[in-house]
Amino acid sequence: MATSIVGPEKSSHIALPINTDCLQTSIQGGDTLGLRAIIGTMLDLVGYQPSNNPCIVRSTTKTLEKAIAEEVGSWNIDGGHGGAVLASNTKKAVSLIQFWYPHHSFEVKFAFGLCAWFFFYIDDCVSAEALEDYQRNLLLGRPQADPALARYHEVLAKVYDHWDPVCANFMICSAMDFVSGTIVENRPETMALTVLPTAPSWPKYLRAKSGIGSGAACALFPRNIHPDISAYIQVLPDIDDFTCLVNDILSFYKEELAGETGNYVHFRSKTSLKTPEQVLVEMVHEVGDIHTRVAATLGGHPEALAAWTTFETGFMCVTLLLRFALNADYDRSWHLSIERYKLSQLGFQ
Repeated sequence: MATSIVGPEKSSHIALPINTDCLQTSIQGGDTLGLRAIIGTMLDLVGYQPSNNPCIVRSTTKTLEKAIAEEVGSWNIDGGHGGAVLASNTKKAVSLIQFWYPHHSFEVKFAFGLCAWFFFYIDDCVSAEALEDYQRNLLLGRPQADPALARYHEVLAKVYDHWDPVCANFMICSAMDFVSGTIVENRPETMALTVLPTAPSWPKYLRAKSGIGSGAACALFPRNIHPDISAYIQVLPDIDDFTCLVNDILSFYKEELAGETGNYVHFRSKTSLKTPEQVLVEMVHEVGDIHTRVAATLGGHPEALAAWTTFETGFMCVTLLLRFALNADYDRSWHLSIERYKLSQLGFQ
């Protein structure tokens, strides 16, 4: 079976012969060729184009970043995290919004941008104790241990201003599931449990709870542009799966380097009695199938199809803002350019 990669200096794909039935991981020992080929195959299956040029304007990005930073700053929530950490969360949130939803209005971007800010904050900054008490404190009207979390429900409530109530409900459920999923992932007893082949639904269930795919899918379709939910509601599960699968494929290398095995790939490997490499190959082809299915389902709804196409490209492709300011035709994938994923070590520069 032949697959391909995007090389460090190449703008086109290079075919690499690889037997996906006998791939063996030795990433820590430096054998990364197989993983590069797997990722390259995924880029091919979705028709990824490194020079796609999303329509992003630097001034718009800076304005959005300033607005979110001012809103977060008005909460007085530093709490020892440091202004640099909060500012970093703002930059990451704005990057997501600008390249996932470039054609949304500023007001819509601002509303979901604050949600995205909280996703990073919850993932990186909140203590386990504060997070575990969050929903109970919210329901009982008690103060939150983390002052930022006291604003979370206020931010989430704003999505009703811009999305159909059904979509807004889905987005709120996704945001609350993200809290619970993060708690589970922080629990050493659940991450260290023996995953059994008799529990095949567990990996996907945990992944759905700990991701924001459902909310990100709904955010594609604000009410002012997509007033009829019947045009897109059937593809929401597929878009949710797409975000989770792509994220886990591109996160795998970083997690292998860190010796992490409490992730979707390894859990699915244990329940399916397949190697992680075989699971990755299956996931890549699932991404390709989703790419085809969503486009076919949205074929009769051009506005919804355009939103999906932009999102799909933007999810993988983010351009350095400075390069855009210089009008340089140089794009980088969101995941391939974020250092936390360490994919530059695989040759994805």
